Amino acid sequence: MTQASPLVLLTGVNGFVGQHMAACLLEHGMDVVGIGRRAFCELQHPRLAYISGDMAQESFIKRLVTAHSFTYIIHLAGANDVSTSYKDPVSVMEANAWSTLQLLEAVRTDSAAGLQGFLAIGTAYEYDLEAVPAAPLAETAPLLPGSPYAWSKLVMGAIVQMYGRVYGIPALLARTFNLIGPGPATGVCAVLAKQVAQMEKGLLPPKLHVGNTTVRRDFLDVRDAVEAYLTLLPLASSAPGSVYNVCSGKAVSISAIIDLLKRCANVPFEVTIDKRLIRPSEAAIVQGDHAKLRQATSWQPGIPLAQTVLDTLNYYRSLV
Repeated sequence: MTQASPLVLLTGVNGFVGQHMAACLLEHGMDVVGIGRRAFCELQHPRLAYISGDMAQESFIKRLVTAHSFTYIIHLAGANDVSTSYKDPVSVMEANAWSTLQLLEAVRTDSAAGLQGFLAIGTAYEYDLEAVPAAPLAETAPLLPGSPYAWSKLVMGAIVQMYGRVYGIPALLARTFNLIGPGPATGVCAVLAKQVAQMEKGLLPPKLHVGNTTVRRDFLDVRDAVEAYLTLLPLASSAPGSVYNVCSGKAVSISAIIDLLKRCANVPFEVTIDKRLIRPSEAAIVQGDHAKLRQATSWQPGIPLAQTVLDTLNYYRSLV
């Protein structure tokens, strides 16, 4: 008798990370039920079933969980715009914390649930970046978010830990640092790569507009990140409520990213500092420590930063 493939619920399947996560799961022979708000799914595959719906609606989540026997749940859906979170903290809290609460509660109250692993994605910006500004951040570092977005992720993480430790649900939190790579991202690398691609086509003058180029961030290729998420899933049943950093373990300046883009670009360009893009209270360095993840799973980053930057640029070249 042929054993059925694991069935994975993947929320936020149409997002930057979601598209890569879906491809990773399918490549590893899993069946996927993808959830998104759009009427259609960007990725088409015979083992991917797509359902359009709103993760903030309790009734939708309840029907979803009771209608399927999921082996794993990877919860990527939510709000990730920091600027918007200042204007509308209620919406970002609902999107990130409330939806996670409803999803875990649906799992808890489903008598037929045989879930083996639940993974939610947190952010490095939950940490107190002023308390340890120059040290690699381990999972034991103090927490003190600096934005409503990061606070919503902190609340979300607390919910995941509660359901893991109080109710024994196999739920984990992956506290993730800056993800970059090909796809519809909104981070600094994507913004810069898009400008370069437009310059090459003559759509922009050869001037790259940037903010603070001296800040250093822990950039990790999104394709490495989704592999890390996959390796974490089997740990959920033995260590419910645990938190793992997903990061490169290195801090790289924005100026270094620009240098890599210059090497890849087909046209020379100048760098122009735009003061409007500089955040007043931006941390000088954000660097993670992935020792806990590495020791538990043997995972480590595999894609060189130069390749990631080139692949990101090629993605935007294909669009323009």
